[in-house]
Amino acid sequence: MIIFEPNFSGVSGDMLLGALVDLGADFALLERFNAVKGVKGLSGVEIRKKITKKGSIEATKIDISLDEHFHGRHGHEMLEILDQTSYSVGASNWAINKAKEAILCILEAEADVHGAEVEEVHLHEAGSFDTIIDCLGFFMLLESLGEKRIASTPVCTGSGKVKTCHGLLPVPVPAVTAIASKKGVPLLGSDIEGELATSTGVSLLAVSATFYRVLPSFVPSKVGYGAGSKDFEVANVLRATMAEEEDLEETILIETSLDDITGEEIGYAISKLQETSKEVHLLQGLGKKNRPLFVLRLLVDAENLDRAIEGLFEYTTTIGVRYWPVSRVKMKRTIEEVPHKGGFVRVKVSRHRNLQKEKIDFDDLTKNAES
Repeated sequence: MIIFEPNFSGVSGDMLLGALVDLGADFALLERFNAVKGVKGLSGVEIRKKITKKGSIEATKIDISLDEHFHGRHGHEMLEILDQTSYSVGASNWAINKAKEAILCILEAEADVHGAEVEEVHLHEAGSFDTIIDCLGFFMLLESLGEKRIASTPVCTGSGKVKTCHGLLPVPVPAVTAIASKKGVPLLGSDIEGELATSTGVSLLAVSATFYRVLPSFVPSKVGYGAGSKDFEVANVLRATMAEEEDLEETILIETSLDDITGEEIGYAISKLQETSKEVHLLQGLGKKNRPLFVLRLLVDAENLDRAIEGLFEYTTTIGVRYWPVSRVKMKRTIEEVPHKGGFVRVKVSRHRNLQKEKIDFDDLTKNAES
């Protein structure tokens, strides 16, 4: 897992690229964009990396220089350029699809703000080829690290106002709040004057990360810092941490009480709720006037919270639920095969620190006994 922390100094496309390169991602993948030809309005690309300091923190800065002449691009042009560029740089299907998802996220937000169609919305700053590099390059770098699981803290946006081609706009800019509203990205205000979170940076996290207000327990194996362009009173860097997950797992427990549901209905509901839950428990209890009822509990990952709540409302008679974060400690498990009566049986081996438990697969035992 890679954990980004934009709660400190926000996020932008170049900060994400710098953080991944600082973690050890292959910078040569970004250099492929230098050879891109045939994009309308683009005469040349030069991408460089350098080690710099922001505050007292050493970080990697990705500088993208474009010889570009354009007055904005429409949504359909951005998608066409992405397809063209993806072929030129040899991006994988996964990276292409995720980059397209991020660009569509920007286009949909801009369309909402300006009351336009996605394919026809006119992008100014976000219409630069720089956006294509940020989106496609991010997922290419991520893939080179061999890790596609992303976690993120809430995004610090800054405060005040920023000058754009549309005039002065409030911080966060409307496109950022539109993305956050649509994708459920938690935002943090700040007394730092200026724009800390760009629409490109927020969209990349929105389509790839699980957001945590409190980070799960983890063991850092490597740390990287990506530098932003501006200077503030705080170090303008984005930290990325390659993490080994501990046995401690942060989950959410959802609970509701049901006093007007039939056995057939609760059985069907449980079968549907198991699709998005780690665990589903059904308990019996007493409700108003000592009437018997069911207590239905779900244990879910944070990213499945909304789906699980929607499932409870859809498949049960409840009109309200309770939920809270819980920690779950689990033993690390492996499956091993051991000889048994001329054949083999699978053994589940569970370990936690100095403890070890072993359990033979019952189906394998019966199969060997019957053969």
